[in-house]
Amino acid sequence: MAQTMNLVDASATQRLLSWLLDSVPLIILAAIFMPIISSKLLQAAVDPQILGQIAGTYLLFGVLSLAYTVGIWWWEATSGKTPGQFLLKLRTTNLEGNLPGWGKVIGRRLLIAVAGIIPVIGPVLMVISNLFDANGNRQGWHDKAAGTLVLDVAAGRDPLTSGGIAGPQSFAPQEHPSPAQPESNDVDESVVDGPEGPEDVQASAGPAVIDSVPGANRQANEEPSPAKAEVISEVNAEVPASAPVPEHADPDDELGSTRLRVEQDPVMVLRFDDGQALTIEHSALIGRNPAPAEGEQVDELISLDDPERTVSKTHLLVQSGASGLWVTDRQSANGSYLVDGQGGTRDLVPGQPQQVSPGQTVYFGERNFKVERA
Repeated sequence: MAQTMNLVDASATQRLLSWLLDSVPLIILAAIFMPIISSKLLQAAVDPQILGQIAGTYLLFGVLSLAYTVGIWWWEATSGKTPGQFLLKLRTTNLEGNLPGWGKVIGRRLLIAVAGIIPVIGPVLMVISNLFDANGNRQGWHDKAAGTLVLDVAAGRDPLTSGGIAGPQSFAPQEHPSPAQPESNDVDESVVDGPEGPEDVQASAGPAVIDSVPGANRQANEEPSPAKAEVISEVNAEVPASAPVPEHADPDDELGSTRLRVEQDPVMVLRFDDGQALTIEHSALIGRNPAPAEGEQVDELISLDDPERTVSKTHLLVQSGASGLWVTDRQSANGSYLVDGQGGTRDLVPGQPQQVSPGQTVYFGERNFKVERA
């Protein structure tokens, strides 16, 4: 079980050890077959008839090596781990934190194999190439090409069993559904009747209030929820006492048609430390050069100037929901934290949306923005 809800990238040392452990069976096979093949090659110099035996030995070595290689690639594609990763508690995922699949695993593994053109040094350099990643040593060259991550699930959360990169988001902003429209705007005549005489006209001189919607069951003294659509009726303030009411008058002619007033999502403004103000209506990624993950839909990409490179390329995800503004740290190298109006601070846990209220400030790297209502 992970020690924290954080996602922790595997270090270069862990990646190298994992790769070496995966290579042990191949090294053993080579140690068994290569001496046999070498001795037979020496015998072939004087006895050409054993060339067939040499070819058969080579074929057996190749088949066993290929079977093992395909086996660990299959295990990594379908479970996110190899024998070495299993022992070191590492996992390979795609950029969403899900199983990588065959295509990505084959891509990253073939790049390691191609690096073998330079014996030993080439594959080792490829495996530890995450050391040269400016985004917090997060991805090696082969990971960037294949679109994969290697995570340490002993020190952090395992995304394969806890909902991917974002993790459980039961509290995250959801799409705000539009309230269902009523089937009809007609008002039940039994609820509101037109005035029939002078006494009724005098009683109805003030604005009439409709306390129920046709077809809806409502308990006595029940207060309507502010999140629900409010039903408003337009009523003439005064009705002349002499005005006769037709026998079959439509109540809507006198009372006006019923309209629905829908609660709108709040619109927030991010006021950055350099004075720039940006309105967030839906979602945006913030960073030095932000880019959405594969398959991710984001409305805006906000690039910030950061000469000190303390802000990650894709540092924050900002989402405007029905309940306000939500900010998610996208596995940034330097982290993010929230400061409220009283000076209290709270770290943003990577991958977990955090609600931010107007008046609070989000710090990320050497930059920050304050949340305000539009």
